[in-house]
Amino acid sequence: MKDKIATVKSVMFDLDGTLIDSVPTYYRLMESILQAVGLPPVPKPVVAEFMIRGRDALELMIPAEMADQKKELIDRCIRVGRRMSRNMFRDEVHVIPGVRKLFSVIGHRNIPIGVVTSTKRSNIRHKLTPLARNGIDGALSAVIAIEDAPRRKPAPDPLMVCADQLAVPPRDCLYVGDSREDLQAGRAAGMTSVGVLTGLDDRESLAQESPTMILDSVADLIPFYS
Repeated sequence: MKDKIATVKSVMFDLDGTLIDSVPTYYRLMESILQAVGLPPVPKPVVAEFMIRGRDALELMIPAEMADQKKELIDRCIRVGRRMSRNMFRDEVHVIPGVRKLFSVIGHRNIPIGVVTSTKRSNIRHKLTPLARNGIDGALSAVIAIEDAPRRKPAPDPLMVCADQLAVPPRDCLYVGDSREDLQAGRAAGMTSVGVLTGLDDRESLAQESPTMILDSVADLIPFYS
């Protein structure tokens, strides 16, 4: 398994919970959005659905007695969220420890790095702010947003688009993510997949997708490329 990871020709990462520790910020952000819009709090698994599915999951946050206002409430959540998230990602979110060194050792081996995220293209720049603060956003050879593929993860489409942009066959790519959807997408794309425990899902959940390996964080990949 170690040789399989060490000999790949490109490395792709999910963003939230994999390269940046944004999951706690998402929980705080959603709590603030719901409060501002006048909606009741929701359990963390519902917020996790929002992180994976985006706007579609906001319907889960509308109580049955407010269903007649659903469209208006969802639109308000989106507007408030855009305003709040820019400040939160700028001020609160940091890269996962070890990402800077990992990018360095991968770069020294001339292995291209990509990011595949379910973030909208219009939000990519501020989502990459933590990487920019560390001077490592320029190490990315491809950044795939949700609009860049016909289907989102767990479908393989965005990973295949990234492999195409990196000019590396999927079978020679590694995809690293923090959720079951990430690992499902990696398997469907025919890539080597690695789960990390810095985001949404725990070890037991990730193990159900039979990844090549489960690591505490992306920092544990450093020895493979040093």
